[in-house]
Amino acid sequence: MRYNLSRKTNKREVLKINVIEWIEKQFRPELCTSDQFIFDDMDSQSGYSLPIIYKPFDCREQSHWIHRGFLYDFLYSVNGEGKKLLDFGPGDGWPSLIIAPYAQEVVGLDSSTHRVKVCRENARRLKISNAKFQSYVAGEKIPFDNNTFDGITAASSIEQTPDPKKTLIELYRVLKPDGRLRFRYESLNNYRNGREKESWVAELRDKKSRIVLFDRKIEDEYVIQYGISLALTKKEVMKILGGENNTISYKDLTIPLLEGIRSKIIDIKKCKTTHPSGKTIVKWLADIGFKKIIPSHSGGVAAAYMYNYHQKTDRVNDVTLVDQVIKPIVKMIIRLEAPLQIDPAITAIK
Repeated sequence: MRYNLSRKTNKREVLKINVIEWIEKQFRPELCTSDQFIFDDMDSQSGYSLPIIYKPFDCREQSHWIHRGFLYDFLYSVNGEGKKLLDFGPGDGWPSLIIAPYAQEVVGLDSSTHRVKVCRENARRLKISNAKFQSYVAGEKIPFDNNTFDGITAASSIEQTPDPKKTLIELYRVLKPDGRLRFRYESLNNYRNGREKESWVAELRDKKSRIVLFDRKIEDEYVIQYGISLALTKKEVMKILGGENNTISYKDLTIPLLEGIRSKIIDIKKCKTTHPSGKTIVKWLADIGFKKIIPSHSGGVAAAYMYNYHQKTDRVNDVTLVDQVIKPIVKMIIRLEAPLQIDPAITAIK
């Protein structure tokens, strides 16, 4: 697509339109899928932060306890020990690669070919032989036969597909009878009261970056994202924009500021994703035919509380000891039903 990069916006136009309207008027970006929008362009979806996969487990880090809690949350929720599992949307290989030592086999499926490449490289580096990864076309039929998997995990990936309900129908199809689907999801309810419009900066490959603007329609449960790709590193962009970490204020992202870096704009991407609430998801799952739906509390959150407790009493300084602390708590917590108002993780049984 060709963009009108030469035309400047005059001051009168600036007063009449906001940044999103300016992007639409100047560039007319077409909708793309989330893999095309961001995931294909990132060397690491997690910023190389994942314990075990990228970093040695550190008992002093609460985030590492939380990841350990999520590991057992997924594993126990799908009864995955010794079973054939599907991990839908593994990103950098999470939770595929940390569940694999407990399972018979794990298959990671992602619509981003680059994410699949990264997962395979991580599996080789970690010498994990029972996890394999493959790609599929976003929005199309999942490439497996009916009743293939004993369990399915999905960590905030279903809502990244073009049609989340259609994706759930497909996951139901490839799940064996009595098989379990455990998934976390990003509802929009956490973005009320001033967070409907936000922005951040993503680091891309080849010394590039992308400013991402979120336009959240909370009541309608969808988001439109605009991605401004730049021939600048994230560090360079943050210096220009004056932001901290990888966030910038949406209000500070002005048209004159963008005009100032217009020569560095490579392209503009646009992506729409549906983010159903827990209430909507439970209705969908019932319509699809799941025989039991369990909105439950989170093993990751439980692990965070256990970290705080043990830091005040006795230091648990070995991952084996951390597991001894976390496992029984997670087994209990994932059986406790949580109110739908908090948009909890969900286990669905075919």
